[in-house]
Parts: sequence; structure tokens; C-alpha cells
Amino acid sequence: MIKVLIVEDKELMRRILKIHLKPLEFKIDEASTLQEADQKIDRNNFAVILLDLMLPDGNALQLFDKHPQKMKDKTIVITSNATISSVVTAVKKGAFNYLEKPVDKELLITQVMKVVELKRITNGFKSMHTEITSDYAFENIIYESRQMEEVISRAKVLAKTDNTILIQGETGVGKEVLAHSIHNYSPRRGETFLPINCASIPAELFESELFGFEKGAFTSALDSYQGRFVQADKGTLFLDEIGELPITVQAKLLRILDENLIYPLKSKKAVKIDVRLISATNKQLNDEINLNQFRKDLYYRLKESTLMIVPLRERVEDILPLTRHYIRIYNQIYAKNVTQLSRPAEKYFLNYSWKGNIRELKNTIKSIIPFKKNSTIEMDDLSYSIIDKKESPEERFLTLEENEKRYILKVLQAANSNISLAAEILGINRPRLYRKIKYYQLEKTFRL
Repeated sequence: MIKVLIVEDKELMRRILKIHLKPLEFKIDEASTLQEADQKIDRNNFAVILLDLMLPDGNALQLFDKHPQKMKDKTIVITSNATISSVVTAVKKGAFNYLEKPVDKELLITQVMKVVELKRITNGFKSMHTEITSDYAFENIIYESRQMEEVISRAKVLAKTDNTILIQGETGVGKEVLAHSIHNYSPRRGETFLPINCASIPAELFESELFGFEKGAFTSALDSYQGRFVQADKGTLFLDEIGELPITVQAKLLRILDENLIYPLKSKKAVKIDVRLISATNKQLNDEINLNQFRKDLYYRLKESTLMIVPLRERVEDILPLTRHYIRIYNQIYAKNVTQLSRPAEKYFLNYSWKGNIRELKNTIKSIIPFKKNSTIEMDDLSYSIIDKKESPEERFLTLEENEKRYILKVLQAANSNISLAAEILGINRPRLYRKIKYYQLEKTFRL
């Protein structure tokens, strides 16, 4: 059983964090003071520690000095007192990451799972590791749809280049999995793959986190710090949720991409780097550009090559293979023998909109399997899952062709009928797009 320690003096906050983490089914322990946390960390080996820095009887940074091996790369600092000095000190002492209150549930779960994945705490953790990742190889990506076949085909070609890649798609479609697979298929496969979620970094910390800083750059900067670009040298840096990057940092990122040089804070000396950048977003960056929230020149530099992962609801062929995949995983974890969906449940899965995409499907199966006493998932089982049963499957049902037609329409509208741009977004060539437009009789709609 994976153990998590919540160190927080406020009972309400501890309760909220426990509720957020409940779907992971970890064993959760609590401490409300520095002394109590000290004792529990001394006696246990926690996989993850959620740590509030300011406690009634002292600053929790002391714990890093007393228990360096038990806290290094396992600790997520959670505090409402966000200062550059405290966060940088915590990171330098070994904290894995930093989240501000109020804590976003999805960000928290993502960071906790990354800690678990990174450390692989015990041999008994292997089954959980299988759930999280399967070696990040193209052959391990589950799909049967033509859309994903085209994405994987393009990704394999781009992996052999050093192009900057922008992966677009809704939350939960698997953008980081695709990015990691590209890295592992590339000439950089033996080097570091370093993922950064831009949404999890406070705005005032972006520069020091990404670019590093020199000793004395600010109060408590007692030593220099290598930023994430330097840490990923020779490898791949993955910037997830790139749309959250502060406008003030975007110009510096553009300069780095053009010059391959890093200027740490307060340093007059440039550091040469060799990093392949892959970024991802669930936002429409064109809209952000119109709102003056994203630089147009950086956008065009990031989308040197693009990959678009369409939502799960628009590639229905992938739903059942993914369902079977996660049933196998959770059968192993929970020692169950579920083998199939009933026909009504199968129909519901195929017609459901899956707004959370693969992540929602995965968590749905995870919420069902522990309670199964027979081999078939029935409609009644969905009553206790996270799936939204208020949705009418009949209203959501579309044929595969109608799904494709609607998606092409949406892309053509977004591209203002620009065939070249639409084809790039769809990940196909212009002649193929023209054939699809003719097949679906869309010429008159767009006067092409």
C-alpha cells in the first residue's frame, strides 16, 4: 500500500486534501505540527509528503535537513504563503514541486502520481507503475482509429527530426504520453525527458524555475540553481499547458529557441544548451493571441511541427480497446476477474461524450473494478462510478462518418476555410482533405 503524509495545521485543509486524494486509494496519514511530522517521517517511509511550510511550532523547511533521504523528490510543498525565497529553498533542499492554496484537485493528483512514478518506492509498487506508464513507446499506445493511426505515423517521422513540436488536444487525451513516446523514438532517447506543467508553477517563479539563477540573485539565493532547460540538456523538455506561460517569459523563451543560449537570473554569462522542445496545450492559442495573452511570434516558432489529438468522442473505435486495456490493469491491481461489458453498458460507453477523454475513461474503470464480484460490468455499476449518467446516450450517438464530417467542418471554420491550415491541423495532406470535402459535399458550405 502506498503511503502519503499530509502535514498541515488546518483540519479543514487536511480534510480537503484527503477528499482530493480519495480516488487514488492510498493510505493517508496526517500531522498538524512540525514535531508530529518529524516523528512520523522518522518512523515511516512515505511515498509522498504534502507539506505546508508554515506550521504552529516552526518552519517545515527544517524537515529537509533532518530527513533528506526520506523527503527528497517525495515532497510537494503546499502553502498559501507563496514567496520566491521559500519555494526556491524548498526545491533546492529536494522538494519535488510546489502548489498554491487553494489546491486544484487535478493538479494535485497529477503531481502526486508523478512522484509515485518517479520514485517507484518499493517492489510492491510495480503493479501501480504498470497503471501509470508502460514504457512510453508508440507500440504501447492503445488505438484502432484512423485518426490516431495518422497521429502516430506523423509522430514517428517527427521523432527522427529535431523540430519543435506543438501537440494540441483537450485535457486527458494523452498529450504527455505522446510527447514521451516521441522522445523515446528519437536520437535523444538515452537522455533526459523532463516534463513541466506550466499551470503548476506560480507566475513569479517561472524565470528562476526554467532558466535558473546565480548566487545572490535574490534574498536567500545562497547558491546558484540550474534551471529546467539546463537540466534537460541533450534531451527533451516537455512544456505542458504552454498557454499558461506568462507573457513576460514568452520573449525569453523565444530567444532561447532561436539562440540555444540560457541567461540565468543575474548572470552576465550565457550557458549553451542543446534541448529539443515539445509543448502542448488544450487552449486555442489563436484566441490567446487575440487577447494579447500569447505572442504570435512564439506561437509560430512552437508550431514548427504540429500534432492534433482529437477527443475520444470523435474516435469511437478507440473506446472499447482502451476499456479492455484498463480492465486488465485494474484486474491485476485489485485481484478481480472482470472480462467484459454488458451490451447496454457497452452501448453506453460508445455513446457517452467522455469530456475528460482517456483520463475519464481510465478513472471510470478504476472506480468500478474494486467492487465487482462477477465478470461483467453492468449498467448498475455505473451508478457508483464517476461517469455522468445524466447524459443521454441517444443524444450523443453519431456514426463514425458523421463524427468525421462534423470535425472537418469545425476545423475548416476555425481555419477560415484555409485548406493548407486546416490540413495541417487535421494532420493530413491537402489532396486528402479535398477528397474528404468532396465526399461530404462541403464545397458549397465553404465556397471552395
